[in-house]
Amino acid sequence: MKSLLPAKAGTHLQRTALAAAAGALLTLGSGAANAVETTFVGFTNGCFVAGCTPTATASPTTTTLSGLSFTNSTFNVTTSGNFASVGNGPGTPNLNNLGSFTLNGTAASYGGNAFDLLVSFTAPPGTSPNPQLFTSVVSGNVTSTDNGGIFVNFDNSMRHFTFGSGETAGSFDFFINDVSLTAGRSVALTGSIISQVSAVPEPETYALFLAGLGAIGFMARRRKS
Repeated sequence: MKSLLPAKAGTHLQRTALAAAAGALLTLGSGAANAVETTFVGFTNGCFVAGCTPTATASPTTTTLSGLSFTNSTFNVTTSGNFASVGNGPGTPNLNNLGSFTLNGTAASYGGNAFDLLVSFTAPPGTSPNPQLFTSVVSGNVTSTDNGGIFVNFDNSMRHFTFGSGETAGSFDFFINDVSLTAGRSVALTGSIISQVSAVPEPETYALFLAGLGAIGFMARRRKS
């Protein structure tokens, strides 16, 4: 059975179907490869001595260990290219870092002490339930040269968080940097967020993809007949 369509029309239809399917494939591929840029809003708190429990509050608070002190912080950062730095310098109050350490030079031995950092943040917009407060404690070891300086080792700590479900499901990794500080100075505790929130293609994209495949199949059957 011969095709009722002119050869040029059939070729044009086939090319159109191929273009539709290819475009849908590209859209699906880009949707799976890219991630939704996400805003994270939260705060930190800390305390010294192993086994302590940081108080979860966004209000400015300071905890001390002899001449060493830690002041908490709040942060509101949005990923760009699925990455966000929580890396501002120390301030009054701290903002967009994970807090700050100050060492005033008082003679003391800080070695062997621990520091616990409590990170709290609300679920990114669009997740369910929303908002939801997530918390995680990251512990570091404090070493020192008496009153000359300190080093807080978080051992390249990383926390993996998940939130939401279905189309709003996502996850991200939260990294915390080590800190070194000399007497008479202040330094910010910093970190970074790597988001892994996958974009979900729109239903229209799937419809376009299926329509393109259907048209290709239709043309293949006509050619055989």
